[in-house]
Amino acid sequence: MENKILVTLVIVIAAANFGMARSGQYDEDARQQEKIQKQMEKETETPEKRHPAKNFATGIKEVTYDNVKDTLSDTTGSTMREKPVVGTLDGAQQAGSKVVDNTIKGVKKVASLGYAKDDSYEIEQPEEKSGEAAKIKLFKF
Repeated sequence: MENKILVTLVIVIAAANFGMARSGQYDEDARQQEKIQKQMEKETETPEKRHPAKNFATGIKEVTYDNVKDTLSDTTGSTMREKPVVGTLDGAQQAGSKVVDNTIKGVKKVASLGYAKDDSYEIEQPEEKSGEAAKIKLFKF
């Protein structure tokens, strides 16, 4: 009789432990699923949709501050490596492409309030001696 009670007690305790272990597993699975879901929500939620004014300010900064910073750093760096006049001219020439790039990207951010997905743009050069200006295409439709 005692053996039956002891065996029954062991089976009940084992079943209870197994049930608790499985409920713990379900909690861990649920937590892992919640983490994955939150991560997916963060990835799908773009910062541009939350802060258009901040994106506008970033575009203005790119047009103004970044242009000055790049121009000064390229010019001074080149002047330190080469003779003053040659270095200044070479540095200014190198900075020119960065200034154009920063200006175009900044204007694109300002115009779209940062909603534009990419920073790409195209520059169409006019035919020689046509008297037309280069055309910059910011958005591809």
